[in-house]
Amino acid sequence: MPFSESEYTRLLYRRQFILGPRFVERNDTWKRYAVTDGLCITAHPDLPVTVAENGDRKLLLLGYMLDPYHPDLDDDAILHGILGEIIRPADIFQRTATLGGRWALIYADPDETWLMNDPMGLRQVVHTNGALPELWCASQPGTIAEELGLDPDPEVMERLVGAPEYREALEYWWPGDLSPYSGIKHLLPNRYLDLKRRSVHRFWPDRRLERIRGEECVEKCATVLQGMIESASKRFDLAHTVTAGWDSRTALSACKAVSPEIFYFTMIYYNKTAKTPDISVARDLIARLGLEHHLILCPDSMDPEFAEIYRKNVWGAHEGWGAIARGMYDHYPENRVCIKGNGSGMLKCRYRQGWDQACTGELLADLADIGPMNSNRMTIEHFERWISEAQEVSARSGIHILDLFYQEQRMARRQGMSQLEWDI
Repeated sequence: MPFSESEYTRLLYRRQFILGPRFVERNDTWKRYAVTDGLCITAHPDLPVTVAENGDRKLLLLGYMLDPYHPDLDDDAILHGILGEIIRPADIFQRTATLGGRWALIYADPDETWLMNDPMGLRQVVHTNGALPELWCASQPGTIAEELGLDPDPEVMERLVGAPEYREALEYWWPGDLSPYSGIKHLLPNRYLDLKRRSVHRFWPDRRLERIRGEECVEKCATVLQGMIESASKRFDLAHTVTAGWDSRTALSACKAVSPEIFYFTMIYYNKTAKTPDISVARDLIARLGLEHHLILCPDSMDPEFAEIYRKNVWGAHEGWGAIARGMYDHYPENRVCIKGNGSGMLKCRYRQGWDQACTGELLADLADIGPMNSNRMTIEHFERWISEAQEVSARSGIHILDLFYQEQRMARRQGMSQLEWDI
Protein backbone atom coordinates (compact mmCIF):
# COMPACT_ATOMS: atom_id res chain seq x y z
CA MET A 1 0.00 0.00 0.00
CA PRO A 2 1.53 3.36 -1.01
CA PHE A 3 2.41 5.84 1.72
CA SER A 4 0.40 9.04 2.05
CA GLU A 5 2.21 12.22 1.06
CA SER A 6 2.56 13.29 4.69
CA GLU A 7 3.95 9.90 5.76
CA TYR A 8 6.39 9.83 2.84
CA THR A 9 7.62 13.28 3.86
CA ARG A 10 7.96 12.20 7.51
CA LEU A 11 10.01 9.11 6.64
CA LEU A 12 12.29 10.68 4.02
CA TYR A 13 15.73 11.37 5.57
CA ARG A 14 14.12 10.86 8.96
CA ARG A 15 16.13 12.12 11.95
CA GLN A 16 18.97 13.35 9.72
CA PHE A 17 20.73 16.72 9.51
CA ILE A 18 22.91 18.64 7.11
CA LEU A 19 25.28 21.47 8.07
CA GLY A 20 26.91 23.89 5.67
CA PRO A 21 27.43 27.51 4.63
CA ARG A 22 23.71 27.89 3.85
CA PHE A 23 20.40 26.32 4.76
CA VAL A 24 19.25 23.46 2.55
CA GLU A 25 15.89 23.47 0.85
CA ARG A 26 13.86 20.68 2.37
CA ASN A 27 10.21 20.28 3.28
CA ASP A 28 9.08 23.32 5.27
CA THR A 29 8.76 21.17 8.39
CA TRP A 30 12.56 20.87 8.71
CA LYS A 31 14.15 22.96 11.46
CA ARG A 32 16.82 25.62 10.89
CA TYR A 33 19.57 26.78 13.24
CA ALA A 34 22.37 29.28 12.69
CA VAL A 35 25.42 27.96 14.55
CA THR A 36 27.72 30.86 13.67
CA ASP A 37 27.95 33.29 10.78
CA GLY A 38 28.16 31.17 7.65
CA LEU A 39 27.40 27.88 9.41
CA CYS A 40 23.81 26.66 9.19
CA ILE A 41 22.04 23.45 10.25
CA THR A 42 18.94 22.07 8.58
CA ALA A 43 17.43 19.22 10.63
CA HIS A 44 14.57 16.78 10.20
CA PRO A 45 11.72 17.57 12.63
CA ASP A 46 12.09 14.20 14.40
CA LEU A 47 15.77 14.86 15.25
CA PRO A 48 15.97 16.52 18.69
CA VAL A 49 18.01 19.74 18.64
CA THR A 50 18.95 21.62 21.82
CA VAL A 51 20.84 24.93 22.01
CA ALA A 52 22.47 26.41 25.11
CA GLU A 53 24.37 29.70 25.37
CA ASN A 54 26.52 31.33 28.02
CA GLY A 55 27.90 34.71 27.03
CA ASP A 56 29.74 34.31 23.74
CA ARG A 57 29.88 30.50 23.98
CA LYS A 58 27.33 28.14 22.50
CA LEU A 59 26.58 24.42 22.46
CA LEU A 60 24.27 22.83 19.90
CA LEU A 61 23.20 19.23 20.47
CA LEU A 62 21.85 16.93 17.78
CA GLY A 63 20.20 13.93 19.43
CA TYR A 64 20.15 13.30 23.18
CA MET A 65 22.55 12.85 26.08
CA LEU A 66 22.27 10.78 29.26
CA ASP A 67 24.09 11.61 32.50
CA PRO A 68 24.35 8.43 34.63
CA TYR A 69 25.52 10.38 37.69
CA HIS A 70 22.74 12.98 37.47
CA PRO A 71 19.81 11.05 35.98
CA ASP A 72 17.28 13.84 36.54
CA LEU A 73 19.02 16.17 34.08
CA ASP A 74 17.58 16.71 30.60
CA ASP A 75 19.53 17.85 27.54
CA ASP A 76 19.15 21.54 28.30
CA ALA A 77 20.39 21.12 31.86
CA ILE A 78 23.31 18.94 30.75
CA LEU A 79 24.42 21.51 28.15
CA HIS A 80 24.21 24.44 30.57
CA GLY A 81 26.16 22.40 33.12
CA ILE A 82 28.91 21.83 30.55
CA LEU A 83 29.07 25.51 29.64
CA GLY A 84 29.24 26.48 33.29
CA GLU A 85 32.21 24.21 33.99
CA ILE A 86 34.52 24.47 30.99
CA ILE A 87 37.20 27.16 30.96
CA ARG A 88 38.84 26.37 27.62
CA PRO A 89 37.41 24.51 24.61
CA ALA A 90 39.42 21.33 25.25
CA ASP A 91 37.69 20.93 28.63
CA ILE A 92 34.64 19.71 26.74
CA PHE A 93 36.27 16.31 26.17
CA GLN A 94 36.55 15.50 29.86
CA ARG A 95 33.16 17.03 30.61
CA THR A 96 31.40 14.78 28.09
CA ALA A 97 33.46 11.64 28.85
CA THR A 98 30.85 10.14 31.18
CA LEU A 99 27.78 10.92 29.06
CA GLY A 100 25.76 8.33 27.23
CA GLY A 101 23.12 8.70 24.56
CA ARG A 102 23.29 9.12 20.83
CA TRP A 103 24.49 12.56 19.91
CA ALA A 104 26.58 15.00 17.91
CA LEU A 105 27.72 18.16 19.69
CA ILE A 106 28.94 21.49 18.32
CA TYR A 107 30.91 23.90 20.51
CA ALA A 108 31.29 27.48 19.29
CA ASP A 109 33.00 30.58 20.68
CA PRO A 110 34.59 33.59 18.93
CA ASP A 111 37.79 31.63 18.24
CA GLU A 112 36.79 27.97 17.86
CA THR A 113 34.00 25.89 16.38
CA TRP A 114 34.30 22.14 16.98
CA LEU A 115 32.10 19.13 16.29
CA MET A 116 32.29 15.74 18.01
CA ASN A 117 29.95 12.81 18.54
CA ASP A 118 29.15 10.14 21.12
CA PRO A 119 31.88 7.63 22.11
CA MET A 120 30.54 4.85 19.88
CA GLY A 121 29.78 7.08 16.90
CA LEU A 122 26.10 6.11 16.93
CA ARG A 123 25.05 9.60 15.82
CA GLN A 124 26.88 9.35 12.53
CA VAL A 125 28.66 12.40 11.08
CA VAL A 126 30.33 12.72 7.68
CA HIS A 127 32.13 15.80 6.40
CA THR A 128 33.82 17.23 3.34
CA ASN A 129 37.60 17.47 3.29
CA GLY A 130 39.99 19.85 1.55
CA ALA A 131 39.26 18.30 -1.84
CA LEU A 132 36.00 20.29 -1.91
CA PRO A 133 35.84 24.09 -1.63
CA GLU A 134 33.11 24.28 1.05
CA LEU A 135 32.65 22.69 4.45
CA TRP A 136 29.59 20.46 4.72
CA CYS A 137 28.62 17.89 7.35
CA ALA A 138 25.66 15.51 7.41
CA SER A 139 24.27 12.29 8.80
CA GLN A 140 25.28 10.44 5.64
CA PRO A 141 27.19 11.26 2.43
CA GLY A 142 24.23 11.03 0.07
CA THR A 143 22.68 14.30 1.25
CA ILE A 144 25.93 16.23 0.74
CA ALA A 145 26.38 14.65 -2.69
CA GLU A 146 22.82 15.59 -3.63
CA GLU A 147 23.32 19.19 -2.51
CA LEU A 148 26.66 19.61 -4.30
CA GLY A 149 25.96 17.45 -7.35
CA LEU A 150 28.80 15.01 -6.63
CA ASP A 151 29.42 11.71 -8.37
CA PRO A 152 30.80 8.67 -6.51
CA ASP A 153 34.55 8.09 -6.60
CA PRO A 154 35.27 5.85 -9.64
CA GLU A 155 37.97 3.95 -7.74
CA VAL A 156 35.59 3.15 -4.87
CA MET A 157 32.90 2.08 -7.31
CA GLU A 158 35.30 -0.20 -9.19
CA ARG A 159 37.38 -1.70 -6.39
CA LEU A 160 34.79 -1.89 -3.63
CA VAL A 161 31.13 -1.41 -4.63
CA GLY A 162 31.69 -3.12 -7.98
CA ALA A 163 33.50 -6.11 -6.47
CA PRO A 164 31.65 -9.45 -6.55
CA GLU A 165 32.22 -9.90 -2.82
CA TYR A 166 30.39 -6.61 -2.10
CA ARG A 167 27.26 -7.89 -3.81
CA GLU A 168 27.49 -11.13 -1.84
CA ALA A 169 28.01 -9.52 1.59
CA LEU A 170 24.90 -9.33 3.75
CA GLU A 171 26.12 -6.95 6.46
CA TYR A 172 29.20 -5.27 5.04
CA TRP A 173 30.41 -2.03 6.64
CA TRP A 174 32.79 0.62 5.32
CA PRO A 175 36.41 0.61 6.57
CA GLY A 176 38.42 3.49 8.05
CA ASP A 177 36.89 6.87 7.29
CA LEU A 178 36.04 5.88 3.71
CA SER A 179 32.85 7.01 1.96
CA PRO A 180 31.62 6.54 -1.62
CA TYR A 181 32.84 10.08 -2.45
CA SER A 182 36.48 11.14 -2.58
CA GLY A 183 35.77 14.49 -0.94
CA ILE A 184 33.64 13.15 1.94
CA LYS A 185 35.01 11.38 5.03
CA HIS A 186 33.47 9.76 8.09
CA LEU A 187 34.18 11.38 11.48
CA LEU A 188 35.33 8.55 13.74
CA PRO A 189 34.87 8.44 17.55
CA ASN A 190 37.53 9.93 19.82
CA ARG A 191 38.09 12.76 17.34
CA TYR A 192 36.70 16.23 16.79
CA LEU A 193 36.27 18.17 13.59
CA ASP A 194 37.59 21.74 13.67
CA LEU A 195 34.90 23.43 11.58
CA LYS A 196 36.90 26.62 11.04
CA ARG A 197 40.14 24.98 9.91
CA ARG A 198 38.50 21.90 8.40
CA SER A 199 40.81 19.51 10.20
CA VAL A 200 40.24 16.37 12.28
CA HIS A 201 42.07 15.80 15.58
CA ARG A 202 42.15 12.82 17.95
CA PHE A 203 41.51 13.69 21.61
CA TRP A 204 41.32 10.19 23.21
CA PRO A 205 43.06 8.11 24.45
CA ASP A 206 45.22 10.93 25.77
CA ARG A 207 47.03 9.14 28.62
CA ARG A 208 47.81 5.71 30.01
CA LEU A 209 44.78 4.34 31.80
CA GLU A 210 45.06 3.58 35.51
CA ARG A 211 44.66 -0.08 36.44
CA ILE A 212 42.02 -0.86 39.07
CA ARG A 213 40.91 -4.02 40.86
CA GLY A 214 38.26 -6.18 39.24
CA GLU A 215 35.79 -5.65 42.10
CA GLU A 216 36.13 -1.88 41.82
CA CYS A 217 35.66 -2.07 38.06
CA VAL A 218 32.45 -4.10 38.44
CA GLU A 219 31.07 -1.63 40.98
CA LYS A 220 31.85 1.37 38.78
CA CYS A 221 30.40 -0.22 35.65
CA ALA A 222 27.23 -1.24 37.51
CA THR A 223 26.78 2.33 38.75
CA VAL A 224 27.15 3.73 35.25
CA LEU A 225 24.84 1.16 33.64
CA GLN A 226 22.09 1.59 36.23
CA GLY A 227 22.46 5.36 36.04
CA MET A 228 22.11 5.31 32.26
CA ILE A 229 18.90 3.25 32.51
CA GLU A 230 17.50 5.52 35.22
CA SER A 231 18.34 8.64 33.22
CA ALA A 232 16.73 7.23 30.08
CA SER A 233 13.62 6.08 31.95
CA LYS A 234 13.03 9.58 33.30
CA ARG A 235 13.20 11.04 29.80
CA PHE A 236 11.71 8.47 27.43
CA ASP A 237 9.40 5.54 27.03
CA LEU A 238 11.78 2.59 26.68
CA ALA A 239 12.08 -0.65 24.75
CA HIS A 240 14.67 -3.39 25.24
CA THR A 241 15.75 -5.83 22.55
CA VAL A 242 16.34 -9.07 24.45
CA THR A 243 18.42 -11.99 23.14
CA ALA A 244 20.40 -14.85 24.64
CA GLY A 245 23.52 -12.69 24.62
CA TRP A 246 25.61 -11.70 27.63
CA ASP A 247 25.27 -8.00 26.87
CA SER A 248 21.48 -8.18 26.54
CA ARG A 249 21.06 -10.01 29.85
CA THR A 250 23.43 -7.61 31.63
CA ALA A 251 21.39 -4.63 30.44
CA LEU A 252 18.22 -6.42 31.52
CA SER A 253 19.57 -6.81 35.05
CA ALA A 254 20.05 -3.04 35.25
CA CYS A 255 16.39 -2.42 34.35
CA LYS A 256 14.95 -3.86 37.55
CA ALA A 257 13.74 -0.54 38.96
CA VAL A 258 11.76 0.34 35.82
CA SER A 259 11.23 -3.10 34.26
CA PRO A 260 7.39 -3.24 34.10
CA GLU A 261 7.27 -0.09 31.97
CA ILE A 262 9.63 -1.37 29.24
CA PHE A 263 8.55 -2.94 25.94
CA TYR A 264 10.60 -6.17 25.74
CA PHE A 265 10.98 -7.63 22.28
CA THR A 266 13.00 -9.97 20.10
CA MET A 267 13.07 -9.89 16.32
CA ILE A 268 12.82 -12.87 13.97
CA TYR A 269 14.76 -12.19 10.78
CA TYR A 270 17.08 -13.86 8.27
CA ASN A 271 17.04 -17.59 9.05
CA LYS A 272 15.97 -17.35 12.70
CA THR A 273 12.98 -19.28 14.02
CA ALA A 274 11.09 -19.46 17.30
CA LYS A 275 13.49 -22.24 18.35
CA THR A 276 16.64 -20.15 17.78
CA PRO A 277 18.33 -19.55 21.19
CA ASP A 278 18.15 -15.76 20.80
CA ILE A 279 14.37 -16.09 20.61
CA SER A 280 13.61 -19.05 22.89
CA VAL A 281 15.98 -18.02 25.69
CA ALA A 282 14.74 -14.42 25.61
CA ARG A 283 11.10 -15.52 25.67
CA ASP A 284 11.63 -17.88 28.61
CA LEU A 285 13.73 -15.36 30.54
CA ILE A 286 11.17 -12.57 30.26
CA ALA A 287 8.35 -14.95 31.17
CA ARG A 288 10.18 -16.09 34.33
CA LEU A 289 10.46 -12.45 35.36
CA GLY A 290 6.70 -12.04 35.02
CA LEU A 291 7.04 -9.56 32.16
CA GLU A 292 5.48 -9.48 28.72
CA HIS A 293 7.63 -10.52 25.76
CA HIS A 294 6.89 -9.44 22.19
CA LEU A 295 8.06 -11.11 18.98
CA ILE A 296 8.58 -8.91 15.93
CA LEU A 297 8.43 -10.95 12.74
CA CYS A 298 10.35 -9.27 9.92
CA PRO A 299 9.52 -9.93 6.25
CA ASP A 300 11.98 -11.66 3.97
CA SER A 301 12.35 -8.48 1.92
CA MET A 302 11.06 -4.93 1.64
CA ASP A 303 7.94 -4.08 -0.31
CA PRO A 304 8.55 -1.65 -3.23
CA GLU A 305 7.04 1.43 -1.54
CA PHE A 306 9.10 1.04 1.64
CA ALA A 307 12.23 0.12 -0.32
CA GLU A 308 12.02 3.34 -2.36
CA ILE A 309 12.29 5.52 0.74
CA TYR A 310 14.72 3.24 2.57
CA ARG A 311 17.23 3.18 -0.28
CA LYS A 312 16.98 6.92 -0.82
CA ASN A 313 17.50 7.73 2.85
CA VAL A 314 21.04 6.31 3.07
CA TRP A 315 23.63 5.74 0.35
CA GLY A 316 24.31 2.01 0.09
CA ALA A 317 21.50 1.01 2.44
CA HIS A 318 21.51 -2.71 3.26
CA GLU A 319 18.70 -4.78 1.79
CA GLY A 320 18.71 -7.20 4.74
CA TRP A 321 18.59 -4.39 7.27
CA GLY A 322 15.76 -2.88 5.24
CA ALA A 323 13.62 -5.96 5.83
CA ILE A 324 14.34 -5.63 9.56
CA ALA A 325 13.41 -1.94 9.38
CA ARG A 326 10.11 -2.83 7.74
CA GLY A 327 9.33 -5.23 10.59
CA MET A 328 10.08 -2.53 13.15
CA TYR A 329 8.05 0.05 11.22
CA ASP A 330 5.05 -2.28 11.36
CA HIS A 331 5.37 -3.59 14.94
CA TYR A 332 7.78 -1.50 17.06
CA PRO A 333 5.95 1.06 19.23
CA GLU A 334 6.49 4.61 18.02
CA ASN A 335 8.92 6.92 19.84
CA ARG A 336 10.38 4.42 22.29
CA VAL A 337 14.12 4.67 22.87
CA CYS A 338 15.68 1.22 22.55
CA ILE A 339 18.16 -0.28 25.02
CA LYS A 340 20.86 -2.32 23.27
CA GLY A 341 24.13 -3.81 24.47
CA ASN A 342 26.28 -3.68 21.34
CA GLY A 343 28.90 -1.35 22.80
CA SER A 344 29.84 -3.92 25.43
CA GLY A 345 32.06 -5.69 22.91
CA MET A 346 34.81 -3.21 23.75
CA LEU A 347 34.66 -4.28 27.42
CA LYS A 348 34.42 -8.02 26.89
CA CYS A 349 37.34 -8.10 24.43
CA ARG A 350 35.29 -9.21 21.43
CA TYR A 351 38.39 -9.78 19.31
CA ARG A 352 40.61 -11.37 21.96
CA GLN A 353 41.29 -14.35 19.67
CA GLY A 354 43.60 -12.01 17.72
CA TRP A 355 45.47 -10.56 20.71
CA ASP A 356 48.61 -12.62 20.20
CA GLN A 357 48.84 -11.88 16.47
CA ALA A 358 50.43 -8.98 14.62
CA CYS A 359 47.76 -6.39 13.86
CA THR A 360 47.42 -6.17 10.08
CA GLY A 361 44.71 -5.18 7.67
CA GLU A 362 44.20 -8.85 6.85
CA LEU A 363 43.71 -9.73 10.53
CA LEU A 364 41.14 -6.96 11.02
CA ALA A 365 39.27 -8.02 7.90
CA ASP A 366 39.12 -11.60 9.21
CA LEU A 367 37.89 -10.50 12.64
CA ALA A 368 35.41 -7.90 11.43
CA ASP A 369 32.46 -10.13 10.48
CA ILE A 370 32.18 -8.64 6.99
CA GLY A 371 31.68 -11.92 5.18
CA PRO A 372 33.24 -12.23 1.71
CA MET A 373 34.50 -8.63 1.90
CA ASN A 374 37.32 -9.85 4.16
CA SER A 375 39.35 -10.49 1.01
CA ASN A 376 38.63 -7.13 -0.63
CA ARG A 377 41.91 -5.27 -1.14
CA MET A 378 40.45 -1.78 -0.75
CA THR A 379 38.86 -2.78 2.54
CA ILE A 380 42.17 -4.19 3.81
CA GLU A 381 44.08 -1.08 2.68
CA HIS A 382 41.77 1.23 4.62
CA PHE A 383 41.98 -0.95 7.71
CA GLU A 384 45.77 -0.63 7.40
CA ARG A 385 45.49 3.16 7.23
CA TRP A 386 43.47 3.07 10.44
CA ILE A 387 46.13 0.86 12.07
CA SER A 388 48.92 3.27 11.11
CA GLU A 389 47.22 6.05 13.09
CA ALA A 390 45.86 3.97 15.99
CA GLN A 391 48.97 1.93 16.87
CA GLU A 392 50.78 4.75 18.63
CA VAL A 393 47.83 5.77 20.83
CA SER A 394 47.17 2.12 21.65
CA ALA A 395 50.75 1.67 22.84
CA ARG A 396 50.72 4.93 24.77
CA SER A 397 47.39 4.31 26.53
CA GLY A 398 47.61 0.57 27.11
CA ILE A 399 44.26 0.04 25.37
CA HIS A 400 44.57 -2.96 23.08
CA ILE A 401 44.36 -1.93 19.45
CA LEU A 402 41.66 -4.55 18.82
CA ASP A 403 39.47 -2.93 21.47
CA LEU A 404 39.96 0.44 19.76
CA PHE A 405 39.11 -1.27 16.50
CA TYR A 406 35.85 -2.50 17.94
CA GLN A 407 34.93 1.00 19.13
CA GLU A 408 36.14 3.11 16.23
CA GLN A 409 35.36 0.74 13.38
CA ARG A 410 32.91 -2.04 14.29
CA MET A 411 30.66 0.22 16.36
CA ALA A 412 31.00 3.51 14.50
CA ARG A 413 30.94 2.11 10.98
CA ARG A 414 28.64 -0.90 11.36
CA GLN A 415 26.36 -0.15 14.31
CA GLY A 416 26.28 3.56 13.51
CA MET A 417 25.17 2.78 9.96
CA SER A 418 22.49 0.33 11.07
CA GLN A 419 21.07 2.85 13.54
CA LEU A 420 21.00 5.50 10.82
CA GLU A 421 19.19 3.18 8.41
CA TRP A 422 16.69 2.23 11.12
CA ASP A 423 15.94 5.86 11.94
CA ILE A 424 13.20 5.50 9.37
